[in-house]
Amino acid sequence: MGVKFRSLLLLAALVAGVPALDAETTVAQDSPGRILMVFSVGGVLTEDGTLWQYSPSRKWQTIDEAFLDQGRETKILPLPVRANEIDDMETWGFFKTKSGACYLYDLETNEWRELPPPPRK
Repeated sequence: MGVKFRSLLLLAALVAGVPALDAETTVAQDSPGRILMVFSVGGVLTEDGTLWQYSPSRKWQTIDEAFLDQGRETKILPLPVRANEIDDMETWGFFKTKSGACYLYDLETNEWRELPPPPRK
């Protein structure tokens, strides 16, 4: 099973059954900063470089805490670059920086890897 497929399976397990926000949901007073971008379902990147996931139990958790609740220890945080350097991130384990570098989180080694650029045709 490839890393990408495993990443998608783990992501699906994290967000399965995430309830919709309602009027009683409040924002924490000790916020880690403004939200720079959203990813996947219920995930946000804040300006302090933290990836947050809104859990099925209706609470915010760091991405590592969310995985720990699923029985998997990860070291996703800290990110390998500053949050304001990230240009695009569709899911927590892969992003592109403003300078064009791509990073992938390897679930086998629990490390971020900068990927080489794709080959020219």
